Amino acid sequence: MERKISTPVYLLAFFLSLVIFLIGIYVGYLIDSANLQSISGEVSNVSDRVASIQLILLSESNSSSFCPVYLSELDALDSQIEKIGYKLAFLEDERNIFDDELKKKYFVLEAESYLLSKKMNTVCNSNLTLLVNFYSNKNCGQICKDQGAAVLQARDDLVHQMNVKLFSFDGELDSPVAEAFEVQYNVTLYPTLVINEKTYSGYQSSDQIKQIIKASK
Repeated sequence: MERKISTPVYLLAFFLSLVIFLIGIYVGYLIDSANLQSISGEVSNVSDRVASIQLILLSESNSSSFCPVYLSELDALDSQIEKIGYKLAFLEDERNIFDDELKKKYFVLEAESYLLSKKMNTVCNSNLTLLVNFYSNKNCGQICKDQGAAVLQARDDLVHQMNVKLFSFDGELDSPVAEAFEVQYNVTLYPTLVINEKTYSGYQSSDQIKQIIKASK
């Protein structure tokens, strides 16, 4: 005897599945929104700390005797800034979530840290290596992702030899900070690296980056 299942049962199963699916989307949205709010709070907190260091380090009365303290604080801030960058990259790459305004604020933090690092080299003779990676999420594709990986590999390979400060800017985000640096360093294509204020256009392998860094010392 053929078993029959009524249409209302099918409809009920369909609507239950639909409700569960929509709930999943909504919960995911709430989690993503909470993550963005959390990152925004972290950006504000780090920005306040950067401002404090700027006031102290950039004051005329600062003494080189405080340089170890400045460097330690700057390293801690850079670690926080890098973690924020990883979180933003995760949301973009894995969740396809983009918040341009939040990322522009993050770029301001990076720019402030970059300028502080340059000041540290001048005031404290810190010999920091400053490596800036210009990329584009819109029109660069895999080569920019490969360049980002190569930059990280080079930085990590040199971690026990020298202090390499890494900064990354999306040049096509309409960020005034990124655009100002691009004009300053004559960035005309992506990817482009600026290593200790010298510009290198096009992809550079991790070995090439390490050679450039070592030659600049």
